Amino acid sequence: MNADRHHLLAVAVVLGLLGGAAPAALAQPMSPPGPERNFNRHMDGRVAFLKAELKITPAQHPAFDAYAGALRQNADEMQAAMTKHRGTHTGDTARKPATAIEQLERRAKMSKLFAAQSQRSLDAFKLLYAQFSDEQKKAADELLVRDHSRGGPPHRRT
Repeated sequence: MNADRHHLLAVAVVLGLLGGAAPAALAQPMSPPGPERNFNRHMDGRVAFLKAELKITPAQHPAFDAYAGALRQNADEMQAAMTKHRGTHTGDTARKPATAIEQLERRAKMSKLFAAQSQRSLDAFKLLYAQFSDEQKKAADELLVRDHSRGGPPHRRT
């Protein structure tokens, strides 16, 4: 598998398992209105890519569909949360900057959403992973290994 495809798949799997977004990024002040981030825009492509790279068999389709459903639900929820947040901050140029309490409340709320999404993804992925062959497990394991300390590209285990 070439490095670009490997990186894309790893990002898709990690985002899926983590609920589609990093809460720390959401806790940061939002940028001025511009192109809206869309968590659903590439979901069908990510799901198809995962299905192909993990070589999902017909017998595994129900578990994979449940996992894909969890990924889509996470993306829908994140999109709704971002739209709601953006809606409270647009059109009001005189709005005061968020207080420390407001920022911490927003961070806590997003952390709860992120935790719920992570658990949903994990539960669905566990059911799928249990049905994998040894080869599929190895591929999934390699795709999920990331250098979190530097946010670098995925790497293979030795």
